[in-house]
Amino acid sequence: MRILIAGAGALGSVFGGFLRKAGHQVTLFGRVWHLDEIREKGLRIEGIWGSHNVGNFILATSPDKLTEPYDLILVTVKSYDTETMAWKLAPFVKNGSLTVSLQNGLGNTEILSSVLGADNVVSGRVIFGAEITEPGLVNVTVIADDVVLGPPVKGAKIPEPDKITAIVGLLLGAGIPCRYDENIQGLIWAKAFYNCALNPLGALFGMNYGQLADNQNARLVMEQVVSEAFQVALSRKIALPWNSPEKFFKAFYEEMVPPTRNHRPSMLQDLERGRLTEIDALNGRILSWAQEAGLSVPVNETITRLIKIKEKFTV
Repeated sequence: MRILIAGAGALGSVFGGFLRKAGHQVTLFGRVWHLDEIREKGLRIEGIWGSHNVGNFILATSPDKLTEPYDLILVTVKSYDTETMAWKLAPFVKNGSLTVSLQNGLGNTEILSSVLGADNVVSGRVIFGAEITEPGLVNVTVIADDVVLGPPVKGAKIPEPDKITAIVGLLLGAGIPCRYDENIQGLIWAKAFYNCALNPLGALFGMNYGQLADNQNARLVMEQVVSEAFQVALSRKIALPWNSPEKFFKAFYEEMVPPTRNHRPSMLQDLERGRLTEIDALNGRILSWAQEAGLSVPVNETITRLIKIKEKFTV
């Protein structure tokens, strides 16, 4: 199978590495500094999924290096690059090929569908962590649950379930824990609740997830963030795994945070590296969709503006 990793950063490199090791033709589309090292020494993957060195990729650092339609495209770019990447990918989406969003935040599937067509797009939720520790070397740090794939936002045309389950089988065969769930949107929103609560506060105060969960004032703010976001999700008729914010908080503190206590938020890492954050696809998306629905989300609005102030002085 011809597979394109559209955004070969930490996460994309892990998917690409395991799929290549399983024998698939994999093109990594990413940055020169990372791909040059992979060309010379292979892609090195370390961490909780073992040590691997994988080579013989096709490497592309610009769209003109992409040469053929692909059977499967995994999109792993930052959310603010989704639309730009979608237009770069459009010439390489053939009849029958599928594009999977494996990104953080809300709204990515909708953007990809608007450019590529809903019948070509699959939604994904990823909840394992990885970090590029040096060019060509990726460390898999933590996993809280399987990768989950499912149909995109409801539309007139969506991929058939058996096509999505075939991708699930492909990832399982490559050694990546994965399953199918028809209610993928509810899981994506659940992850967004988790990220909207933890990432901005961690970025603003330089704290890991465990430090935030242990701080009573941080807990109160996070609970306000999620309570507002919960109402926005219900306004969009999302079938959530919990019927109240309080039930989410129980799972959040008892099940979600403990295995990721020592994780430093990606938003904090972005600011430390002088990069933009994904705030517009997290609390900022909650704010924009709340405004469309006539809802008030003052805590999410304040946090969005605080991160944008921080960006102004670090990016």
